[in-house]
Amino acid sequence: MPSDPFVILGIEKGASQSEILDAYKKKREYYAAHVFDEGEAGSEAARMLEVLDTAYQSAMEYSHETSKVGDSSAKFEDVKNAISEKDFAKAQSLLDDMYYRGGEWHYYQAIIFYEKNWLNDSKKQLEMAVDLEPENEKYKKALENMKKKIDGTNAFNGQQNAGADPNGQQQNGNANNNYYATQRTYQQQQQPSAMDGCCTACQCAICADCCCECLGGDLIRCC
Repeated sequence: MPSDPFVILGIEKGASQSEILDAYKKKREYYAAHVFDEGEAGSEAARMLEVLDTAYQSAMEYSHETSKVGDSSAKFEDVKNAISEKDFAKAQSLLDDMYYRGGEWHYYQAIIFYEKNWLNDSKKQLEMAVDLEPENEKYKKALENMKKKIDGTNAFNGQQNAGADPNGQQQNGNANNNYYATQRTYQQQQQPSAMDGCCTACQCAICADCCCECLGGDLIRCC
């Protein structure tokens, strides 16, 4: 059995923290499914779970120690400024150039996705931030609020769709109106529509609070 944690996880030594976490979770899921197998197979699976846990911790520590944390901190300030100026292309470019991708990196990536109304992608980034730093209350609170927002958006869309009759026509007579999805993914961008700039008062407040918090302020005290 190799002792190098990166070999055990099956990734390159220069892998980012998010890549380390992803490799660890995939391998752990595999062995966890075989831990109750009979005989030697089950024993080996249980042993590998312990090996993976140790390898994960060692790989994360190595990634943290070898990364230029101070330089990343300075760059995060630039990311904050770019977001506050609504220059999301610059903010994204700064993030893409960073080698160290810990919880804070994914948190700011989530903010950029949120500002672009890519809610599901934003939620995934927050989930990664929480996985990497499970004790960070700011990340957990942001994820909780994002889940509520997505649930509220889905509920609103459900109410809109409930207005259609079995033939697909709207009961209010607007048979030619189409409902466009405002949710877009990072990989697939649709042409902007007039609806993209519209949001409810609550959405605007949450959006503004998100920007304030990333700049050290707090618009909504309870969030």
